[in-house]
Amino acid sequence: MARRSDAPPLWRDARALAVIAQVLFVVLLVAGIWTAKTVVERSMVRQNIRMDWAFFRQPAGFELTALTWTVDLKHLSLKHYSPEDSYAEAMIAGLFNTMKVAALGIILAMIAGLVVGVSRLSRNWLVNRLTMAYVEVLRNTPLLVQLFFWYFAVFLQLPQGTPENPAIVLLNGLVVLTNRGLAVGGVMTEHFGRQAVDGGFQMTSEFVALVAGLAVYTSAFIAEIIRGGILAIPRGQTEAARSVGLSYGQALRLVVMPQALRVIIPPLGNQCLNLTKNSSLAIGIGFADLLTASMTVASQSFRAFETFTFVTLAYLALSLLISAVLNVIRARMALPGT
Repeated sequence: MARRSDAPPLWRDARALAVIAQVLFVVLLVAGIWTAKTVVERSMVRQNIRMDWAFFRQPAGFELTALTWTVDLKHLSLKHYSPEDSYAEAMIAGLFNTMKVAALGIILAMIAGLVVGVSRLSRNWLVNRLTMAYVEVLRNTPLLVQLFFWYFAVFLQLPQGTPENPAIVLLNGLVVLTNRGLAVGGVMTEHFGRQAVDGGFQMTSEFVALVAGLAVYTSAFIAEIIRGGILAIPRGQTEAARSVGLSYGQALRLVVMPQALRVIIPPLGNQCLNLTKNSSLAIGIGFADLLTASMTVASQSFRAFETFTFVTLAYLALSLLISAVLNVIRARMALPGT
């Protein structure tokens, strides 16, 4: 007598059906991408549009922000951007500017968000209300409006740096502020009737306004994330730390925050990604970031498709890089066995 198989039929095998569903999904996805590619190519042929990536080697011919770094594609080395450089080098210069804004903005937003988030839990009524107002005003105001405020109402209203309207000098000359930007270090000099700074680290008013606006805006969201993470830790942790003689600050720093970080890192990563992508609003105040440089390239070369394909891939690469860094941090902080 033949032995019956214990294996269920194919249409009742959950594992087999799951594999078939995934294979079918991949096939449909590839077919959809291929169909979209074919439709786009036919549309471009009808409009007499040809793909041409060689235009990136043509001279750009336009200025960007002073002291903007780029990559010399012929010698694969860093250099200052100049209008004689190619379109590709102009877009790389814009990408470097975006990376500078994102890196500095994330650092400042983290610091401000941590201070405001902890202050939101203060038992001092005034501190608690002021930080609550800070968070609510910034979260409920459009970011572009805030960037306009920082640039037009704050930095462009600073002194011009002339003998009649001298620059603002802080920290015994370490920091110098004018409506042309901010300088850290260096020596104050006179050039054509204007005060200037030789040496040191100098930033244009557009750069400073963009970083300040992005950092302050994002810090409001980070503050709420940090506050929620601290509140997620049982109160007994703080009470146990205080019972062994730790101060409130020590208990927060040594006991509560290390546990809260495991909770807040995922939403914190989202805010880092948002800040990086929001830096594209630099076009509103004239800072030469990736999007601003790319729009100039597209308008001069009439190669919008190729240009914005590069822009899309560049922003995607930045986002994936930030996500990878945060995933490494989260993995290192995870509890063993989780």
